[in-house]
Amino acid sequence: MKLKIAVIDDEIDIRDIVRTVLEKEGYDIVEAENGISGLELIRKSAPDLIVCDITMPEMTGDELFKVLRESESDLAVIPFVFLSGSVDTEDKIKRLNNGADGCFKKPVNLSLLVAHINSHLSRVARVSEFFKKNLDDIAEALPNSINHDFSTYKSLTVNTLGYISVLVSAINVDREKNQDEQMTVKKLTTENSDVVVDNFSRLLVKDVVQSEIDYIHYCLNGFKERRKLVRSANGEDLSWTMIFMVVEAELEGFKLFVSDLYVSVPCAKSTINARISSLIEDDVLIKSCDLSDGRRQQLMLTERFRDELMNHIKANIEMVKQVG
Repeated sequence: MKLKIAVIDDEIDIRDIVRTVLEKEGYDIVEAENGISGLELIRKSAPDLIVCDITMPEMTGDELFKVLRESESDLAVIPFVFLSGSVDTEDKIKRLNNGADGCFKKPVNLSLLVAHINSHLSRVARVSEFFKKNLDDIAEALPNSINHDFSTYKSLTVNTLGYISVLVSAINVDREKNQDEQMTVKKLTTENSDVVVDNFSRLLVKDVVQSEIDYIHYCLNGFKERRKLVRSANGEDLSWTMIFMVVEAELEGFKLFVSDLYVSVPCAKSTINARISSLIEDDVLIKSCDLSDGRRQQLMLTERFRDELMNHIKANIEMVKQVG
């Protein structure tokens, strides 16, 4: 997709010259003859950059610039370059200090204008890529899959706001899912304890692997309930929560990454990282880089601890079956 530049000037000859030069550079050009029609054009077309004359009828370039910069929408961040036949060095300095992205005197050196625009939009593309990488990190930390086309050839604001909207939707879906799970757990734990044991015993008549998963889910729900009763989980609860989440991932055949814990466990990143380091030192967990994405670190149980824990889980399952 071509980047779009709005050229606003009451002199049609100037617009034609600027349009011709910029179209040769591969830009998509939209035009307006004064500030009023220019504002309407900008609102409708959302250009990536604006080239605007200063002295125009109905609304001057300075007035248009002020309206855009005071806007609470994404129009406020569109790069704005002034053109004028009546500016001196002091006028240029004043406008640049007020936040303009360029100020050129007519007749303008077209090669210099084009180079300035190319440089500025290149910088916008780098900032856009920087935002993308950081938003990707947030997306990877979410349990829900994110699918968003973030193109550096689109407006920075359109890209960023669109991606943020996708992330917020995913976070809201996850929050609603967690709330539903908590309501289910709350209903289960308020029922008569004999009924709970009976229901859980019936779950355990399934095959061995499914029984182990049910046991893991049952324990994880217990940790969630304790977190609701006690504002901050103690170190032991945090350790076992992470251990059971790793077990759950291994039994259900998916990967658990450190970034998943940042979202799923209600603790500070530093606390989670410190607990992971402690469990690695105790030969409980191991951490390795994902082959498909070296930035992500997968958590797994050590072979020794996995064998001991699975024997413990199976023994508990047999005990509950006998009670049932």
